[in-house]
Amino acid sequence: MPIAKKRVLIVDDEPATRLLLGQIFSGMGHDVAVAEDGFTALEAIRQAEPDLILSDLNMPGMSGFELLSVVRRRLPSIYVIASSGAYTGDSVPEGISADAFYEKATTLKALFEIVKGALGTEARKTRRIGSEVPVWLTMEEGHSADKEYFVISCTECLRTFSHVHEKVFGVVHHADCVHCKSPTPYAVVRLLAKVNEQAYQMELDTAGRSLRA
Repeated sequence: MPIAKKRVLIVDDEPATRLLLGQIFSGMGHDVAVAEDGFTALEAIRQAEPDLILSDLNMPGMSGFELLSVVRRRLPSIYVIASSGAYTGDSVPEGISADAFYEKATTLKALFEIVKGALGTEARKTRRIGSEVPVWLTMEEGHSADKEYFVISCTECLRTFSHVHEKVFGVVHHADCVHCKSPTPYAVVRLLAKVNEQAYQMELDTAGRSLRA
């Protein structure tokens, strides 16, 4: 039985990737919207809430790490697929607020299988929603200090407070809010190395041509 038409939001800072993925999923019969970073993605979500978000992680402005944390806290019913070439394997990396992970520049068949399962009605009903959604903080490239000061927004009282973080990346930590004493989960990410976008886009282009044939 074919999957009913769904609304898909593709978030990636590479224009060619947005174009080719948009063509592929439109060719599959879905309504597709695209965004170039987390900020434009949130605007697109306000206009029409998607059934599924496929988001890159390493983007300027608001990264995919930050975007997916916001989506999970505010709109947990949306199925989220994180994509990146900086991580390997098919497991969701620690601390990333996603239901599934796709390693860029690997076979697109794996991505299509994830999307097929995600858009099935049973997947949306039974998938587990993580209880702990970390605030993601970005450390700019070039910082060399052993410790770094961050301003964190408490997920309970929403007030901000300063926190000193020792350099451990990609792991969920906790900082007690100075106002309400609630433990706020957070993680720190450095800018990630870009995947070979040319090879990835060639694969996307090949998939798009096969759908149009």
